Amino acid sequence: MAFKHWPLVRDLRFAQKCGRYLRGARKRRPDLDWDEFRRIARHFKRDDMGSYPERGFLFQLAADTPADAQVVEVGSWMGASTCFLAAGLRGAGARIFAVDNFQGLSTCGEDAAWYNRHFQALGANSTLEIFRANFAALGLSARAEPVVSDSLAAAQSLAAKQGSIDLVFIDGDHSYAACQADIGAWAPFVKRGGVMAFHDFGSRAEGVTRAIFEEIKAGRFAEIVGVAGTIIAFRM
Repeated sequence: MAFKHWPLVRDLRFAQKCGRYLRGARKRRPDLDWDEFRRIARHFKRDDMGSYPERGFLFQLAADTPADAQVVEVGSWMGASTCFLAAGLRGAGARIFAVDNFQGLSTCGEDAAWYNRHFQALGANSTLEIFRANFAALGLSARAEPVVSDSLAAAQSLAAKQGSIDLVFIDGDHSYAACQADIGAWAPFVKRGGVMAFHDFGSRAEGVTRAIFEEIKAGRFAEIVGVAGTIIAFRM
């Protein structure tokens, strides 16, 4: 085990990095429940797939939705980003529809290789039970509804919800064609004034960045809500 993964070292790194982020976050948005954010962050302290600024931004985007908001996430993996979104929601009727095949299937070559390595390490062919276990451990199960499906098929099955979703977060297949298709499929779900956010904008996932830039030029989005790391969010 690498030195940085020793339990005591990991706890110290978590306290330092999360504490540093929270000092700034509490000043910027004193109205948000950052103790709840820290609780979720502690649960995922071994997960390095998202930075604190990115996860804090997702928490903020969810917290800024109305009470009983409806949220869609495309690409949930083990549920870390989903939990940060769910933790920011308010109201007994708030729900997040987590769309994923939970098998890491991707047409983007680099992503496919990454998923294959992780599934070999997990010794499993699905992350659905891990997803559910994370939500149960955090007491957030009532807010999550896994949609075990590919993105476009899920958009068809949830078609009745078009125009009623407050926030859509796209973090699915990172190929250009797939991201372009996801935008076309899920943009109609976002209510007027709602938010559509994306992960890995400006990262090694050139296809994601290209697809988003094309939609900006085409006037798909009303305005930029904010950027944190590789997450970018737009008002619709």
